[in-house]
Amino acid sequence: MRRRSSGSAGIKLFRLDYEEIMRKLKGYARRALSKGARAVILIGSLARGDYTAFSDADVIVICDEAPERHIDRTIPFMDPSMPVDVEPRVYTTEEFLRMAREGRRVVREAVEHGILLAGSGEVVERAKELLRERGSTASSRLTPIT
Repeated sequence: MRRRSSGSAGIKLFRLDYEEIMRKLKGYARRALSKGARAVILIGSLARGDYTAFSDADVIVICDEAPERHIDRTIPFMDPSMPVDVEPRVYTTEEFLRMAREGRRVVREAVEHGILLAGSGEVVERAKELLRERGSTASSRLTPIT
């Protein structure tokens, strides 16, 4: 005969320690600068604040030079030791500004919601100007992390 369980159910809660993740991402970004990055910008749910315990870290890495193949430019900026999956999108400065002229969504997100983890915000400010000239964006909220 099968035994009925009592009415108690186990609930498992998952929580993302945002401050710890941001501290680790800032270290990641400083290491990216030492590999040739000009700027590292957090975008996505962690930047917007609508993250969950299972969110990854979407980052834009801007370099002055990068290999032609996207896989070759991404591998140096992967870091499996991070407490969250880091999803780097690596662009040259020229590519990022061209995408701003085209009004690409990823550039709009960097300008509107991005958090500058390390490096110079100059390229983002220039992208903001290009988007504004195009009529593709509202105000910038790029936040340098301290």
